[in-house]
Amino acid sequence: MSPGHNQSWKEYKANEVSHSMAHYLVTLRDLHAARGYARVSDVAKELGVAKGTVSVQMRHLKEKGFVSEDENRHLQLTDVGDHAARQVCYNRASLIQFLSKVLDVDPEQAEVDACKMEHLLSARTGHQIHALVQFLLSNDRSAKSFLRSLHSQAPVAKKVAEGAESQEGAGQET
Repeated sequence: MSPGHNQSWKEYKANEVSHSMAHYLVTLRDLHAARGYARVSDVAKELGVAKGTVSVQMRHLKEKGFVSEDENRHLQLTDVGDHAARQVCYNRASLIQFLSKVLDVDPEQAEVDACKMEHLLSARTGHQIHALVQFLLSNDRSAKSFLRSLHSQAPVAKKVAEGAESQEGAGQET
């Protein structure tokens, strides 16, 4: 392990936007795009959670400066909140493309995995993944050759992964 590894886990905890916060921010953004407004009840219905749960999260998001509420109790993303929501959406789209089209992961699994990672990437890493995906999916001959080589390794990688899973399972049984 590198010396930086012992400190890098702190970056995860210091992440400004948690997984849950990302979903609330993106939901507010989507509701505003579709309806022009969003209320606690709208967010609760969209996410399938209780209104009380949304109220608690909105209070937290307001304290962090991501969300504001007007006199009609309509929720709005602040500039900071909108930027965070846009970054999460950008990262999600880039990750889904990378996982499904480059790594040939099943699209549903790619969506699940992207959801787990979307809020954790820095803007720089998100942009670099996007640039890599764009290049690999371009008509560049070297990119096409690379993807063919990568995909030809899939059966080998699958066997390695299955072996690791069976070893993990065997280790848990003892």
